[in-house]
Amino acid sequence: MSSKLEAGGSKLEGRRRYVPPREPDAEPVCRLDAEWAKRRREPPDILLDEARSQVVREDGAEYRFEGRPGTWERVSTFVEEEGECCPFFAFEQWEEGGEVVLRIIRPETQEEE
Repeated sequence: MSSKLEAGGSKLEGRRRYVPPREPDAEPVCRLDAEWAKRRREPPDILLDEARSQVVREDGAEYRFEGRPGTWERVSTFVEEEGECCPFFAFEQWEEGGEVVLRIIRPETQEEE
């Protein structure tokens, strides 16, 4: 099985991907430093502040974004960049009801694959 799964679908419905932690046993401490921050396409807070809603879940957090053109790609970039500095997180990303949903999953609640 691939570490990233995507299912085809329309532009606002159907795409889905799961990205497991890059380093599941890594210490749960963010590695972001000033140099790394400069390489990011956009600061993470810029994207997350645009969420329509945020729900803190037992296993992490879930963000819902308006499914505007480019939102899927921005969330995908966030997942890739955040996975580098916080390699202990897993991520789920999918389209639902005209929204792009991002779930960030904490290490202690990740299920065995």
